[in-house]
Amino acid sequence: MAISQLEQAMATLRLSLAEMRNKEDQMDALVNQFQTQLRRLPRQVVYGQTSLEMSLTAMGEIEERLDDAVANRRRLLAIKDTATQELEALQLLKRVDEARSKLADLKKGIPADENVQVEIRQLESFIAANSRQAEQAITERFRERTNGDWALS
Repeated sequence: MAISQLEQAMATLRLSLAEMRNKEDQMDALVNQFQTQLRRLPRQVVYGQTSLEMSLTAMGEIEERLDDAVANRRRLLAIKDTATQELEALQLLKRVDEARSKLADLKKGIPADENVQVEIRQLESFIAANSRQAEQAITERFRERTNGDWALS
């Protein structure tokens, strides 16, 4: 059974999103670790477990790492949002394609009764509305990519 390009693209995006969720969990754990370290260090100074100078230096380094981790997480979420939007657009495209196929089958059939006519009208309405939505989403992504290429040049 051959997998269509659309199915392949959706599968690739799903795998990428799973990887991104895993990376997001790792980044959340790292952010929490740095925040915990920043909360604990002042107590170590107060109770004489470490010197003030060492604690200040360590806190500065931890804050830098925390800021970097937060920035990386923000960038990851931007990528994840884009991938999610792409997947949603492809899923919509697939539903429109399936509706078109079903509509063609219904129109090929025997002269239709009222229920089939209602279903045909519903499918035509679905296709019209969602084709525009999918087209807009895909066009918007294309513009973002091409404008982004200009910005990177």
